[in-house]
Amino acid sequence: MSKAYSLTGAVTFGLVMTFSSGLGQTFFISLFNEDLRHAFDLSHGQIGTLYFAGTLSSAIVIIWAGKLLDVLDIRLYTLGVCIGLATACMMMSLVSSPATLVFAFFLLRLFGQGLSGHTGITTASRSPRQHRGRVISLSGLGFSISEMVMPVTTVWLLTMWHWREVWRFFAGAEIIVVVLLSQLLLWRFSLANTTNPDKTEQNTNTHWSRHEVLKDRRFWLISPAIFAPSIISTGLFFHQQSLAQAKGFPMSVWASAIAAYSIAAVSTSLLAGLAVDRWSGSFVVRLLLLPFIAATIVAVVGAGQWLPFIYYGLMGMTFGIATPAVSALWVELYGSTHIAAIRSLVHAIMVFGTALGPVFFGTLLDNGYHWNFILLLSAAWMSTASLVLYVTPLQNQLNDQSGKQ
Repeated sequence: MSKAYSLTGAVTFGLVMTFSSGLGQTFFISLFNEDLRHAFDLSHGQIGTLYFAGTLSSAIVIIWAGKLLDVLDIRLYTLGVCIGLATACMMMSLVSSPATLVFAFFLLRLFGQGLSGHTGITTASRSPRQHRGRVISLSGLGFSISEMVMPVTTVWLLTMWHWREVWRFFAGAEIIVVVLLSQLLLWRFSLANTTNPDKTEQNTNTHWSRHEVLKDRRFWLISPAIFAPSIISTGLFFHQQSLAQAKGFPMSVWASAIAAYSIAAVSTSLLAGLAVDRWSGSFVVRLLLLPFIAATIVAVVGAGQWLPFIYYGLMGMTFGIATPAVSALWVELYGSTHIAAIRSLVHAIMVFGTALGPVFFGTLLDNGYHWNFILLLSAAWMSTASLVLYVTPLQNQLNDQSGKQ
């Protein structure tokens, strides 16, 4: 079996897993919000609180569940994740009360938004150093493809079926398509071997445990920059109707501009993957927040019919950079032996932040702050965090142990 052939398998596996993670993403679940509110007589605030509870619960559990990918056979682990996600979809079709809805949210967020994407990107992160950036960026395209395909498909299905039947359809698709395809890829391309660290890295004695990462000063210095895109974008997406109104755009026009986000994210991710392979994740990640900063400033000072497209396009560029650059950065800094445990910790922090983002933005809006102030505040946070990221030493710990305290 050639190296290129197995890398093709790794990319395909990563695409399948990141695509299926869309079933647990906010953009997908929100398509059923009105049906769920009417079914259980919930206000916007009440269903938001239930979603908040399910999301935070999943963030706590993934700290433990995510690190199991370091020790379990990837075939068994992937099978468990896929069956868990199918169960979550079936649970959504059977919810009968707010309590069962919280549990369904928890399962969707844990196995979908959490572990499906975690499995795909962690596997890609263990690719050989010279290919790592491209494998991660190509695997991460599944996130963007799901954003483009799933909403359209779901809206079409909802014109024919009851919302509970739609969830059953996706439960079946997860079992019939994702389980079979992922297991076939794992066996056909021997991807189970990617659970082991790269042989060139095994003798460097620089593989950090999660406990050691938490004591590393650099991790906390760069965290505000690493987590800023997810936290801020979640707040902006959650309150996008209010933002569109403040900027004088009908929601139909503003929402259509999200296509620019997906296109920019895909194209930038491919370029960023090549850049990571050419230089390193620690080099490319320093550019992470620059497009998003520009997006918030454009939203404040810009005008005209192209404003939402430019705004979303710039935002998408940041997320295109993030997938390959940040994922490669963790391996470069801390090695690959405990990368699943480290990524699950990072994901838990990110999920906690994204749960708070809509609440923080909503509180500012409720207290009379204008969107221009909120956008400039976001730009100020990202500018400061970006400066700290830029000056923080990010030596490759596979070659330099000086940062380990």
